Amino acid sequence: MQEAPAIRGVIPYVFCADAGATAAWCVEVLGFVERRRWLNDDGEVCNVELTVGTGEVWLDGPVPDWKAKADGLASWVGFLVDDVDGVFRRLVAAGVELDSPRTREHGVREITVADPEGHSWGFVQRLT
Repeated sequence: MQEAPAIRGVIPYVFCADAGATAAWCVEVLGFVERRRWLNDDGEVCNVELTVGTGEVWLDGPVPDWKAKADGLASWVGFLVDDVDGVFRRLVAAGVELDSPRTREHGVREITVADPEGHSWGFVQRLT
């Protein structure tokens, strides 16, 4: 059997009603960096590439009915961080209301924040 090629990373792909607005929120509130954006023929933002650490997140839209297409399910995209409490303090300073970090029984400390469209962005710190 042939050896599988090495996988270097993963790219979450998030469908949005307004990819431009979601990208702006991710940059302003979460501290992501916008790498590039594309416009459709109507001048609307249709794709945005964001970088976070050494990874990427891609946003696609406009998909006004993204929740209906997913049977009402929202997405959750998680990121490994070194200091979840520091991320929490940054979010609170940015005016975001969210629950305090919690320590889970499977050895992680985490928080989740929802963007204005309802997507959940999680930040997870592995505990030693």
